[in-house]
Amino acid sequence: MSSSDEQPSYVRVRRAGLAKIRRRSGGGMGLDRPVAEQREAFSQLLALTQVAMPEHRFAAAELAGVECLRLTPSELTSERQILFVHGGGYSLGSPLTHRPLVARVARRVGAEALMPRYRLAPEHPCPAALDDVRAVWRALPDAVRAKAILAGDSAGGGLALALAMRLRDEGELLPAGVVLLSPWTDLTMSGDSIEAHAAHEVMLGRRGLELMAGRYAGELPRDDPRVSPLFGRFEGLPPTLIQVGGVEVLLDDARRAAARAAEAGVAVELQIYEGQGHVFQATPIIDAAAAAIRAVAAWVAQLD
Repeated sequence: MSSSDEQPSYVRVRRAGLAKIRRRSGGGMGLDRPVAEQREAFSQLLALTQVAMPEHRFAAAELAGVECLRLTPSELTSERQILFVHGGGYSLGSPLTHRPLVARVARRVGAEALMPRYRLAPEHPCPAALDDVRAVWRALPDAVRAKAILAGDSAGGGLALALAMRLRDEGELLPAGVVLLSPWTDLTMSGDSIEAHAAHEVMLGRRGLELMAGRYAGELPRDDPRVSPLFGRFEGLPPTLIQVGGVEVLLDDARRAAARAAEAGVAVELQIYEGQGHVFQATPIIDAAAAAIRAVAAWVAQLD
């Protein structure tokens, strides 16, 4: 697009809201800010998503030495449990920042959700986070794991996918299904959509992605499957649902992961929501968010 006048209305609205976001976060999301300030600003930003949260209970829990948040919707209709891995570029976020999103997913699915507080980079680069979520998974009873849904958004989606690969490789019990919301699967940033959709993005630019990728990879190559599960082996993974926004910079991360899963014989469904940005499901004021979460619940309901 050659000028802002030619940008679709959803882009103009998103950019208009950026000034409000920056005011709310105090500018702490700037790439030059200390990671502690970025974390605080990220928490303030996601506090905006608490609007009209569904009723639920939540309590601290600990599994295998890892702090978790257990979330129970007001009405339980499913025997499944959701293990949800939060996003935040592997260096930001917590179960509390993602409670609004997970509460909405849990309500629609009718299932309890468990969110690990995995260790964050740069203090704890890969594979610390992967080790933490693996430990939580292994601490769940077999009967729970057999019916569980492994889910995550953004970096948490990449981490969930990496965990599924590791569990398969280790001969562990696999989840009944995997749900990935705008997953970050390629920390080498080789997807064309990073540049092609840069004009639509207000928070995730290449510089920010490079910063977070470097923090998380640490001394590992960025194409190591533990860092970038896109380069891992997809054979033998559980049924997988991938949702992604049609104009987000990580669109190709989702497309290529879905393609590789299909080539490997995985029962995978890719849902692209046109005109939507990164993890749009967390934005309660847009119709697409509610539609996507309903689609997650419908997909889970059809699993064996």
